[in-house]
Amino acid sequence: MFSRGSLVDLLIKSNVSRYAEFKNITRILTYRNGNTEQVPCSRADVFASRQLSVVEKRKLMRFLTSCVEETEEQQVYNGRPYLEFLRDQHLGDNLQHFLLHSIAMVTEDTPTEVGLTSTRHFLRSLGRYGNTPFLFPVYGLGEIPQCFCRMCAVFGGIYCLRHSVQCLLVDKNTNRCKGVIDSRGQRISCSHFVVEDGFVSAERKKVATPPRSISRAVLITDASILPSDSDQQVSMVTVPPIAAGSPSVTMVELCSATMTCAPGTYLVHLTCQSVGSAHEDLSPVMVSHICSVCASTDERPSVLWCLYFNMADGSAAQVEGHDLPSNVHMCSGPDGGLGHEHAITQAQSIFDKILPQEDFCPPAPNPEDIIYTEEETKKEGGETSSQPAKS
Repeated sequence: MFSRGSLVDLLIKSNVSRYAEFKNITRILTYRNGNTEQVPCSRADVFASRQLSVVEKRKLMRFLTSCVEETEEQQVYNGRPYLEFLRDQHLGDNLQHFLLHSIAMVTEDTPTEVGLTSTRHFLRSLGRYGNTPFLFPVYGLGEIPQCFCRMCAVFGGIYCLRHSVQCLLVDKNTNRCKGVIDSRGQRISCSHFVVEDGFVSAERKKVATPPRSISRAVLITDASILPSDSDQQVSMVTVPPIAAGSPSVTMVELCSATMTCAPGTYLVHLTCQSVGSAHEDLSPVMVSHICSVCASTDERPSVLWCLYFNMADGSAAQVEGHDLPSNVHMCSGPDGGLGHEHAITQAQSIFDKILPQEDFCPPAPNPEDIIYTEEETKKEGGETSSQPAKS
């Protein structure tokens, strides 16, 4: 995830960050001419780089400085390819490759305004927590929803584990869902129901969603794709399209310090927009990148285990206008974006529909600031309740 974006801002604002731990992505790499190279990102990296000449270093710093603010010269290129804009800035092939594929992380056909926006986002995220603009949660991205669940549970949220929903109970008069029946036959009442679009039947979906999917591969290897003095590198690699019509691939290589793999191994995630099956899209990249990266030595990484799969691209899902009860809210599944902006926007939209008068994820009080008082309340059955009060 970007170190400056909606998700990180929300984690900080809500104090949910107290439940999470992160590692910096320590290296941005790229794959070019059969070799894996480290991309200089920060000012210090640029001037320490041995891949760039002195002239290239000055040109790169001058260009990055000029990208911070939008100019009239940049606006002239709106709608034209970003690569054309880079060429007209008299940047050589080295710099064009780094800027296009590893900093903006776009393709040669991407419009200039989109490429510049991506470049600015990259630059704004630099230096916030390290020399690269990316963070990775210790134990994996699955920790992020768990952190929000933990905060919810602390303040009274209830989770019914191993209880799948079998059907909804809908009031025909009001067209509202008033409860669900779970897999054990238990009825659970509800005021609102939020469901992922994959669980909604096709006959209920009245708005067509263009079919779009993501190709994924998960690998376990015995060595890094770019060996270094440290075995605790966390790397992000952008692999440009290896042939016409093939997608660019984002690769994230995780070491054991991220608590996602055993010591002495690396966990590698490959992701791209689907053109064919996941195996068709990603196996050529795996073979060329993992097996040939160190062809001149005996230290080439070996794939110990691999899994290919395709999944729906959540960013393309239409979540409005379907034949659903008025208090049933549909959300999309995960997408391939690095910033998770789509998920945050959608979560806030649903929250505002359910609780329009409330703030979205307000700062939670620190545990030491909460005072618990025993209050006798007269309820049916004469129960005693303990009410938390903010100090």
